[in-house]
Amino acid sequence: MNSPVLRKIASGFIAVLLLIYVGYQVYNSNYSRIKTETAAYATAQDTISAKGSAIRKEALIRQEKSGVLTYALSSGGKIAKGGVVADLYDSAAAATAQQQADSLSSEVAQLQELSSPGDTYAANPDLLKKQIDQKLTLLLTAVQEQDYSGVPEARSNLLYLLNERQIVTGKSKDYSSRIAELQKQLQSASPLGGGKTGQIKSPAAGYFINSADGYEEKWDYASVPGLSASQLREKLSQKPAAVPSGVVGKVCEEFGWYFACVVPPDEALKFKEGQRVSIRLPFAVGEDVPATVAAVNQKDRQSEAALILQSSYMDQEIASIRNETVQIQAGSYSGIMVSQEAVHFEKLSKKVTDKDGKTTTVVKQVQGVYVLHGRQIEFVQIVPLFNSGSYVICQEIGDTDEAKDQLMTKSSIRLYDEVVIEGTDLYDGKIVK
Repeated sequence: MNSPVLRKIASGFIAVLLLIYVGYQVYNSNYSRIKTETAAYATAQDTISAKGSAIRKEALIRQEKSGVLTYALSSGGKIAKGGVVADLYDSAAAATAQQQADSLSSEVAQLQELSSPGDTYAANPDLLKKQIDQKLTLLLTAVQEQDYSGVPEARSNLLYLLNERQIVTGKSKDYSSRIAELQKQLQSASPLGGGKTGQIKSPAAGYFINSADGYEEKWDYASVPGLSASQLREKLSQKPAAVPSGVVGKVCEEFGWYFACVVPPDEALKFKEGQRVSIRLPFAVGEDVPATVAAVNQKDRQSEAALILQSSYMDQEIASIRNETVQIQAGSYSGIMVSQEAVHFEKLSKKVTDKDGKTTTVVKQVQGVYVLHGRQIEFVQIVPLFNSGSYVICQEIGDTDEAKDQLMTKSSIRLYDEVVIEGTDLYDGKIVK
């Protein structure tokens, strides 16, 4: 480098690099490349996933006498206290004969009702078609979901409507010959005296389930709302007890039931006692189940919590579920949606005059986004309602809303604003070329 020529070349090269760098900075400050997206209105659900247990007030139903058992109602059916759950017969042949007789009697009763003058003759064929389509859909759905307990009733309802349509459309005047044939079959199918030996009755009113899983006596229904996280976790880890011999089913005594689960500290903060939520059981019930937060039992804000939800919604499927992984919707939020990438924190100052006329300067660090108005960038404050991690639902604040006075900027995010999601050297008032 002692050569004057080499020193001049090196100096020239460095000077060129400096010019390129300065030029690049000038270009960036005046010709910033930015990317925007349009602010849209959206609704988002704050949902958590939890594994827990359904807890019901249940009473086991036992068969005290020997005999062949046939259920008098399907699993999931409602039953009164003292209602007949099942009949007992002295032999399988007698039980089968009685089932056949009951089926024939039901069909005879339906056909006799259809043959009587009344609403059948004034029925609307179009309305009948819609009802038939609905019943057929229910039957196919029951088969597809392997809910075979509901198939007999769905089949019976569909058959009744099909027969009714035959009469309304004039394709069949009456079913007297069919009734006579069924009555003849009924006489031969009816068991002779002495077949039935007893009945099994329900100890309480509620929903009947024709099976037991060993968890019925594991929970003290009355003390569920007071369970701590450690107590609940211990209960959830226990295996079911052996089902006692002679148990033929159970009855859910209360339509109200609990779903209890353990949730981490950050998720526990989303719930408070009395809050309305919804439960989705993906593998059991096809629709959201309304519930209320009965308790959030947490030792401190850094500890996991026992979340106890209570619901009075009951049907056949809910009466039989036990340990499930569910989705719990803590809340629903509607507002203007922006990308999380667009959110910035800025320290702003604002002069505020109180009711006495005294003016002070308030300094706050607020969340906001940069929006593009023509060629000028403006920073506007946002009021987040919900943050998913990838997007933010913001409160929509109009010029006449009281919340506008609390803003540190002239306005907040508005529908259809062009929000900057990519860009460098962003600041309020910047002109983009």
